[in-house]
Amino acid sequence: MPEQVRDHLIRGADLLARRPHFRLVGRAKELSQISGMLMRHTASNVLLVGPGGVGATSICIGLEAAKADASLPFDVLARRLFWLDTDGLFSSGTHARISEGFEKLRRTLLRTANSVLLIDDFRDFIEAARNNGTTHLINAVMRDVLTGRYQCILEARDEDLEIVLKCHSNMREVFTMLEIREPGPDALAEIARVGAARLTTHHGVPVTEEAIAAAIELTSKYHVGDLSLSRAQPERTLNLIDRALTSYRQAVHRRPPHLVRLRATLAEIEALPEEARSPDIARQHGELGDMLATAEADWAAKVDRLTSLRNAQRSGEELLLALEEQLEAERQKETPETAQADAAPSFSARLSGGAGFGSREENRILQEIRQASAAIADNKRAFDALQEEMNAGLSLDAAAVTLEFSAISGIPAEKLNQDEREKLLTLDRALKARVYGQDHAVEKLVGAVLMANAGLKEPDKPQGSFMFCGPSGVGKTEIAKALAMALKDSEKAMLRFDMSEYMEKHAMAKLIGAPPGYEGYEAGGILTNSVRRNPHSIILFDEIEKAHPDVFNVFLQVLDDGRLTDNRGLTVSFADTLILMTTNIGQAHFLNTDLGFAAAMEETMRDLEGTFRPEFLNRFNGRQNIIGFRTLPLELIEKIANRELQKVNARIRAAGHAVTIAMAPEQVAALCADRYDPVHGARGIPGFFAAEVYPSIARTILSAPDTAGTLDVRYHADDGGRVEIVPA
Repeated sequence: MPEQVRDHLIRGADLLARRPHFRLVGRAKELSQISGMLMRHTASNVLLVGPGGVGATSICIGLEAAKADASLPFDVLARRLFWLDTDGLFSSGTHARISEGFEKLRRTLLRTANSVLLIDDFRDFIEAARNNGTTHLINAVMRDVLTGRYQCILEARDEDLEIVLKCHSNMREVFTMLEIREPGPDALAEIARVGAARLTTHHGVPVTEEAIAAAIELTSKYHVGDLSLSRAQPERTLNLIDRALTSYRQAVHRRPPHLVRLRATLAEIEALPEEARSPDIARQHGELGDMLATAEADWAAKVDRLTSLRNAQRSGEELLLALEEQLEAERQKETPETAQADAAPSFSARLSGGAGFGSREENRILQEIRQASAAIADNKRAFDALQEEMNAGLSLDAAAVTLEFSAISGIPAEKLNQDEREKLLTLDRALKARVYGQDHAVEKLVGAVLMANAGLKEPDKPQGSFMFCGPSGVGKTEIAKALAMALKDSEKAMLRFDMSEYMEKHAMAKLIGAPPGYEGYEAGGILTNSVRRNPHSIILFDEIEKAHPDVFNVFLQVLDDGRLTDNRGLTVSFADTLILMTTNIGQAHFLNTDLGFAAAMEETMRDLEGTFRPEFLNRFNGRQNIIGFRTLPLELIEKIANRELQKVNARIRAAGHAVTIAMAPEQVAALCADRYDPVHGARGIPGFFAAEVYPSIARTILSAPDTAGTLDVRYHADDGGRVEIVPA
């Protein structure tokens, strides 16, 4: 066994040899930064910090690969990189064996000039050392790097940074932290192309440029809870392409595209009426039928041949395993009983066994093993060649990537396929169809979104920042939900913070993380962590007047600088976010029927000035983006009620019932006139349907399961607002 494996160290050259197609692209800046840190006299050890999947390990392997470039600084060329096999070191779970293994690898590092130890996910090392009672290993590593015996490159995830920094008091002194962020658009595209080439080698199916672009767009725009797609770029993109290739191969192997096309053409001809079938068409139909029969027979023969090769491969592997077991048993028989536990037979003893290095029986088994291995290799080559032949003409396109992402995320493929430019240009129409009576607010909000997407916004500032004020239930929160649905196809894409949860002074720690020494310090903040995971967020701060005054210091920095540094020292950019805030301040002025909208807005601005600091209000585009929402007239409330009726019918259809409900216009008008209260806004209408209409319909369906057709919903205002469901 090679020494580097026995010492739980993997030499950089050996690790690179395991990845013959490895190529680092898009990370030249980070590579240069690490090289410079290793060349320093002090703090010349590196702590790489970033989210999981961002590619920190690949950057380190790229450092080994870069040593082939003679233009690299001599100091870096001379470095000898070793990766620690953390799992192998601690796998025994025995204190003595762990300590012995560590001393072996340490001796390797000490006798190798200019050695650099790389430890992936250093938190795992810390936890394993603590769980096995070997925390002295952490001290040993720190002592060695402090005295310059070797250097270290440690990797840690964002959420584990504080645990790593607290593992030893000298961490901040001897390590320089380098934050690895997700690559930019150009670098991400380059990395994705290289990764797609590796996936093509594995799957045997090429990936088109359009498929790569679709994978990048979907994984950058949408964030889903699936484990493989919740990590950082570029891993999200490559995981999506990998999964799409897998699904695509499964689909085309079940229904080969060339057979599908032939069958579709035949079906079109057979669907023609008799009078439209000319002799040429009849001849074409016969030729296509013959082609289809030949193609189906050829495909079936290839499938049978592939199955035969696969079965032969399995049988060969089983035979090889049996032969290896026979060989082991034969060698055990040859070994003297007194020496079995101590050592293998000596060279001279094995010569006396009868045939060179082993007995005749052992040599016979070895010969059979060689023959079986050769047969397995030949069979594998034949299998791969036939598989390559069957995959000929296939390629992964953007449609297949979109279908796979739709299956993972649950977002309909037609929405994912919608042209982004068309979606932006029709954004105002989509918002107005959901938020009634607030066209002035919609137009300002849409203007900011369009300006940001056209690249005309101020650099380093959020895409837009708005404060919505006005009565309750007029659409302030609804417009944020509608925007998330229109742009991200899911209301869950919006980050919502109810500021009633941030009324205490210490509540600011929830947003950016707890101070040092407090519980939860290492976890970071809710706001900063969320935006780091999804930089293209729509953020809603609801009822901001309820927040503690200290929270507004955070808002000032976010709205002005477009960035925020959390409690662990990691900087988060808000440049791609859209920030919306709502407040109920001034709602009495909007409800005052003696005041017009303009006068109510003036009075509200005076109230805002008495509540918030001027510099905070000025952050909203010089107060131009402080927008008042109008009270809703009764005719718009009726539109909302009709929309609720449509939602009820959609839910009934989704439940599989053959029933629809209807409500006469005069009934809708009576309901709204009786139930609408401007103080509560439109919220009372959906609440009425939830409390009264849905239970009545459920009772009707359950009491008569065969009910079908249209049912009328009647509202009796003169009978305490009683709801009656009757056949139409």
